[in-house]
Amino acid sequence: MEPVPDEDPTAIVGENFRRTTRARNKVMRAERGRGFWRLGVSTIFYVMVVGGMADYVESQARIGAHLLFWLFIAFGLGMTVARERRHDWAPRPRWPWLSAALGGAVIVELLILAVGSPAIIVGSIILLGLGAFFLVLVG
Repeated sequence: MEPVPDEDPTAIVGENFRRTTRARNKVMRAERGRGFWRLGVSTIFYVMVVGGMADYVESQARIGAHLLFWLFIAFGLGMTVARERRHDWAPRPRWPWLSAALGGAVIVELLILAVGSPAIIVGSIILLGLGAFFLVLVG
């Protein structure tokens, strides 16, 4: 078959479609997070770790873990408030942060008194297994 006389046999495919001017940059709007699921998951992991280590460390280590968790919660709240101000979003409720900080510590201490560390460790393993199974299902 002979080439069409209009076409240049040395032309590069797609050369006619090159831009001569830069594309306009579109500003992407910042998206707000959807809910407090990371805060809840972090609190559950905190309860698992601190509750599981309670019988095996000194009580000062547990107090230090509580203080460190509260520091991380305060840091996360500060980052959230700064992001709300930077993007001019309406403020979200602040009570989930306080309830995660205080509720996590209270739940840990109550679980330690009620069932002890070995039961918390077994429950944590079961809960992590169910969570992994759920993640595999939803892929």
